[in-house]
Amino acid sequence: MNPDVRREQIVSAAGRVFAERSYDEVSTTELAAACGISRGLLNHYFATKRDLYLAVLARLLDGPRLPTPAFVEGATVEDRVEESVRDWVAMVAHHPQAWLAAAALLGQPRDGEIQELVDTYVERMADGICEIAGLHDVRAEPEVRVALHGYSAFATTTTRRWLGGGGVTRDQLEQLLAATLVTLVRQTIPALLAAR
Repeated sequence: MNPDVRREQIVSAAGRVFAERSYDEVSTTELAAACGISRGLLNHYFATKRDLYLAVLARLLDGPRLPTPAFVEGATVEDRVEESVRDWVAMVAHHPQAWLAAAALLGQPRDGEIQELVDTYVERMADGICEIAGLHDVRAEPEVRVALHGYSAFATTTTRRWLGGGGVTRDQLEQLLAATLVTLVRQTIPALLAAR
């Protein structure tokens, strides 16, 4: 089998295992069995369980991105935010376990390598929001980054609650996420920047 294909199969199978159980609860032997290969072959591709775990995390955090609507003449920030939020919730609904596994990493203490993966994910999400909301000119401002990181945490928490049956419908979640982001972009961020 092509090494890249085999590696992808291993990461995919290990991702399913790590989505159900924590890193410390899983042995390398169990991972090899879940991947349908020998432990020796697993170690050929990933020298340690940690190497495989980092590959799984990198894949998870590379997946759930905020969809950026195509530019349409006359579309407002509200239109673009609503479309993006709707598409994002649809993506989460289609892959809930993968999204929950990635979301579980946010806001948790972790070591340097894992923190770097999470930080890259959070920054990519903030950049995506800037693209959707037209914040190009101020995207690097510290106040903007903090506000968007806060929104990312808010969106993660409310979406996790929705997936767990926590009090809002899908339509309500979409309204909550879109209205909060529009308020942030239209009112809060300009006020923060004006107060400098």
